[in-house]
Amino acid sequence: MTGRTDSPLERLAELLADASSLGTAPTTGTDALNAVEIGNHLEQAARAHLEESVAVARARGVSWQDIGDAFGITRQAAFKRFETISAATPREGTMGNPIIDLVSRTEEVFGHLSKGEYGSVKSLMTFTCTRALTKKKLMGVWDQIVVGSGRFGSCSNTTIQTADGTNVLAQKLNQFLAGGLTGQTQLNHESGEWIGRVAYNGAGKITGILIVHPLQTDNLPF
Repeated sequence: MTGRTDSPLERLAELLADASSLGTAPTTGTDALNAVEIGNHLEQAARAHLEESVAVARARGVSWQDIGDAFGITRQAAFKRFETISAATPREGTMGNPIIDLVSRTEEVFGHLSKGEYGSVKSLMTFTCTRALTKKKLMGVWDQIVVGSGRFGSCSNTTIQTADGTNVLAQKLNQFLAGGLTGQTQLNHESGEWIGRVAYNGAGKITGILIVHPLQTDNLPF
């Protein structure tokens, strides 16, 4: 899981969330530069979503006239603009609402960390999260846990929770995902256990990672 697998719509949702987190008036040059970078990615994601939507519409038998009407242009202009795009085969599951297995994803996150595979975890994070949880910071915390509790062995008792702490069944994940979910699992090390928590946004991307002692689970940020 080293590459991006999210759809253009999921990527667009992720970037919109990142843009909102920056606020409307960046206070530093770094914030302003981040806003420019997110804006560029937003433009690319919006274009990809539009192109894929047209391809799906054509695959479902929508006429060029109807597509042109949606844009307020002629059917000839719509055909000229999207001719090459519509000829491509839409991706499997395009415009659908696939179930995201956050139980497996949560356990994979800590499995990747145990192997030093920061890049695999980073590929699942939002843009903002990658800025906060750098390789140095995240792997530094993991290394400290290994020093104190020994090598990582396995995850157990993994659950997915809503913001109020309610457990969510795997088959019901998508109906709650828009509000954000948190995966929690027990990290079993050679000489101790820890609690690992992973926060997800509406697109199933990671917005935060916590590793805490089982006796220190009160008043957590998520």
